[in-house]
Amino acid sequence: MYLSEEERKEILKGYAKEDLAEVAHYQVEPDTWVYLFCDSEDRKFVLIVADYLDLNFDHFPQLLRFNNGEYHKIDFVLQGKISSQDAGKTANTALFEY
Repeated sequence: MYLSEEERKEILKGYAKEDLAEVAHYQVEPDTWVYLFCDSEDRKFVLIVADYLDLNFDHFPQLLRFNNGEYHKIDFVLQGKISSQDAGKTANTALFEY
């Protein structure tokens, strides 16, 4: 689902990552959006937001490939999942460093 800038900030607070700066965002499925962020140390993060998020990343290979039609393709290897500090703010989301 698409999030407003204020909604994105609230979710990032739930991960204790409110200092991240947005780089881009893409709709990758009808109900799934990917938001790309970076921090002041140039580390990169991806926030996955969906109406229903059912991804088991503990057993899933840590490579995601999102392809949105012919025009947008994002490939990245996930480095680690960021733990939520506030499950109420981070429902239906997953944040990873990549």
